[in-house]
Amino acid sequence: MESIPGICGEMETKTQDRKVKCGLIFCAALLSCFCLLGCRGGDGGTSSSGNNDQNLGIVVNSLEDSATVSENTMTFRAAIDRVQPGETISFDPSLNGKTILLSRVGSLNTVLKGETHAGMVFQGYQDRDYGRSALYARKALNIDASRLPDGITISWGGGESNPARVLAVYGDLTMRNVAITSGISVGETIFGGAQPFTLARGGGVAVWGVAKLDHCIISGNRVKGDLNGSRDRGAFGGGIYGNLLILTDCVISGNSATGYGAAGGGVYSVGGVDMGDSVSSISRSTISGNRVMAQHSYGGGVFSEGGGPGSMKAIELANCTIARNKVEDNPGLPEPPGSQYYYRGGGFYMTNGSLSMTSCTVVENQVTGNPAVFNNKPNMGGGGLAATIGNAHVVDKMEIRHSIIAGNLVNGASDDVYTGSLLNFYSFGYNLIGKIDFSQILVPIPPWWSLSRKHYPKNGDHDGVDVADVLSLSGAKRHSSIISVGVDQGDSVVLWYPPQGGALNRIPVNPYRVTYVLNQYRVLTGYPDDFLKRIVQKLRTDYAAQLGSDFGADLDTSATWQGTDGIWPSKPENAAWIKFWRDADLEIGDRLGTVRLGDDFWDTFVPGLFGSNVVVEVWRQAKDVTLISTDQLGRSRSGFGDIGAVEQ
Repeated sequence: MESIPGICGEMETKTQDRKVKCGLIFCAALLSCFCLLGCRGGDGGTSSSGNNDQNLGIVVNSLEDSATVSENTMTFRAAIDRVQPGETISFDPSLNGKTILLSRVGSLNTVLKGETHAGMVFQGYQDRDYGRSALYARKALNIDASRLPDGITISWGGGESNPARVLAVYGDLTMRNVAITSGISVGETIFGGAQPFTLARGGGVAVWGVAKLDHCIISGNRVKGDLNGSRDRGAFGGGIYGNLLILTDCVISGNSATGYGAAGGGVYSVGGVDMGDSVSSISRSTISGNRVMAQHSYGGGVFSEGGGPGSMKAIELANCTIARNKVEDNPGLPEPPGSQYYYRGGGFYMTNGSLSMTSCTVVENQVTGNPAVFNNKPNMGGGGLAATIGNAHVVDKMEIRHSIIAGNLVNGASDDVYTGSLLNFYSFGYNLIGKIDFSQILVPIPPWWSLSRKHYPKNGDHDGVDVADVLSLSGAKRHSSIISVGVDQGDSVVLWYPPQGGALNRIPVNPYRVTYVLNQYRVLTGYPDDFLKRIVQKLRTDYAAQLGSDFGADLDTSATWQGTDGIWPSKPENAAWIKFWRDADLEIGDRLGTVRLGDDFWDTFVPGLFGSNVVVEVWRQAKDVTLISTDQLGRSRSGFGDIGAVEQ
């Protein structure tokens, strides 16, 4: 197994070709080193027996795929069967860099939890049939190959004719220094049961529990649904599907999800159902060269469900490269009159919850498909990053700092950040973005302190950025053996990009302060609500040079907000209110910049009377923001930091 890109704990310089010490192991080059976290001293590679060792747990010393073992041998399959709670499965040094080729389907009817529906109504999560798995455990597993310098690869060998995911765990999974490849999860008909189809989830790994992957590679795996529309026929998580994912120093590349509906070509994170305030996270990792192909197609690299419908669970990304993933239409399906089809989030897509992104590089991802408008909403968006749009879900917030999100395309046009039906967009500064589309962000709602939702731009932010001005595209580091199925299909997958130009030496090493503006208003008792009329007058005055003195002549300023705190904004009584803000945005166009009416506008309001009938309240929040200490390669960020995942 080839190791993960330059993730060492003791990088001495930014020089890419210097030999680097990583713990007690000397690596020959940046792209061939594993930082073996917690690795033990060994005997120089002498073979150990398959018997239990007090320190190493069960030690696998055979590449055979057998559940039976002799006195001196232990297979991986047998170890999974025999391991006890709290015990570790480790590997004999003689297996360093080797592949365990699985040929047996351990479970035809793998049981994990999955979502259920009655008609189109979500009913929660229950035990479901996930179909065929080569390896299946209903217990917590700890699989540790950290004492192998080149790791261990676990591969499914059955191919298309005998498909199976590699590993399914109903419980927590901790896995270190392991590669999972060639798994195939297929939705198949179940005869005579209440569940009509097995769930095509997690081509490489499926976990209902907490999946902690450290220095792992998930590549060349697939999920395949069929070509008929159904809740159970979707294909989710080409590489990995999990309830709560914590991925560190990993590569998730060259995976795919295909069907009528499909999501998460590389990663599908449910978000931690029934796990309290748990947070999913991906750090110092690469997610590249993955693909989703479906008529309802979402999240070429990552799909985040945010804890499920109605939940607000968070996912955090730090020091990650998300590149050259693709969302596309399924050419095997027609679009007859009356049908609907959607394509969103080439790099990352979120359907509930919130996102925090720090020092990431999200570039050269793509969305392609057949453009249309359904229910007055566009069916495509977010070549790089997208949130849901519509009435079924709502996303809480996006927080982005120190990141490059550029060079992403929707049908060939620049489209990098698509906020969808987002409550709030927060920049924490020093972001380099190509194009931001705020057209569908939720309109101002007075009782929620949310007259301002677009908290952008902030310190050091720039949009309209050309990706070639901030990254060396030709200098991209690639993996020597993982093949992309994404934008650059057939080529070696990208691991990371060197920064250049406008990305260099931008972020202060000392904390800096960012301020946000929150506003609401109330109408004096007994007086009419003329707030929208006052807004139009203020725009004509404050931006006379840009908008003209007759701005908003055709806007309906008689609309008023209907409802109180806790009332869903989209009720029919608020249609006129929503239309006013949408129409105002269209009339403003690009004349006030990308954000149109953001914090810069709402910050001009003085607390107190706004006209004679309305009282405006203004609350300013300040946050100190700090440069993250290391980059994707484990190297120290010092002085003025570079924007994106990697320091120069």
